[in-house]
Amino acid sequence: MKTVRVVVLLVALLSLVVGCRPSDAIDDAQADIRGFITEAGTSPVLPSPPPPTGPLDAAVAYLAAELGISPEEVTVLSSEGVEWSDTSLGCPEPGMMYAQVITPGYLVLLEAGGREYEVHTDETGRNVVLCQPIPHHLSDQAPAFRALLAYLIQAYPGFGLEQRAEWVQEDLTPPGLVGASTQVWRSEEWYLQMSCPVVPHPACQTVLSHRRAGVVWAGTLEADWQVTPADESLTMSFDVGLCDEATPPDALGEWAGVEVTVQGRTIHIEQNLSYVCCAELALAAGREGAVLKVIETNVGQVCRCVCGYPVAADLTGLPAGTYTVEVWGVQYFDVHPLELLG
Repeated sequence: MKTVRVVVLLVALLSLVVGCRPSDAIDDAQADIRGFITEAGTSPVLPSPPPPTGPLDAAVAYLAAELGISPEEVTVLSSEGVEWSDTSLGCPEPGMMYAQVITPGYLVLLEAGGREYEVHTDETGRNVVLCQPIPHHLSDQAPAFRALLAYLIQAYPGFGLEQRAEWVQEDLTPPGLVGASTQVWRSEEWYLQMSCPVVPHPACQTVLSHRRAGVVWAGTLEADWQVTPADESLTMSFDVGLCDEATPPDALGEWAGVEVTVQGRTIHIEQNLSYVCCAELALAAGREGAVLKVIETNVGQVCRCVCGYPVAADLTGLPAGTYTVEVWGVQYFDVHPLELLG
């Protein structure tokens, strides 16, 4: 009914104007009126009303915050009202549960930095979601390094990287090289190197190494922070027995040792470890081609007493072949460095 009233008022207004115009103006006015006339039985097609400024401003502010730019650098390309099928606003995340109710809102298409982004909101603008991941620029390797380090700490706790309080960055890019850069981060005896080409969607080649143990891991880091190991993944399980203080301290040197056997497709490691009695040991398996490197880290405390720990570990998931196994331990911050135990 509101649309009908608007059209009628426009026609009435044009009628008043027509009475004061010459005949050629009348023809133009009639042509304008005919633009409002539709076929019988149909309704005029009018553009959708724009969203209220609340949801639109919320979408712009949300994208600006995600990109770390000012809202003035974001351009609104289009917007339309949508009834989302649930409270995910059309962008459900894996593992999340959403209320299955119709949720009115808006689909807003934005542009920033030459890229388009699709942002969904509810009708108030209180709930906003970006429906595609923000692309990361690996030319700025500092955030890429932090993402890779977080992955390695979570995936390989036995490497002890969380004990490294400070990493110092060094640029190893050869002078005059254009189109790629190589950076290395150092912390005590650990090195994390990243070589990244400067292309629209780069993938950094990354290597984690230790001054004594050598390379323990290599892989690629994509622009979406997806990490892919270069070698086929190893599966490692281990068990550290209780500290045995029955063996006299002066006899622990003879008692300690490492034995490696093959049981089917499993590499089994039995170790007698002489170490401080208040330790908490974590193991991780690194790899450099056919050389498998078991890294042992004390993630607990250090104290003056020493005892013997029985350690058992299994390495699985390897294809048939010939491998060399090295056991390196036990590191503790910068107090106890890694050494080859067997």
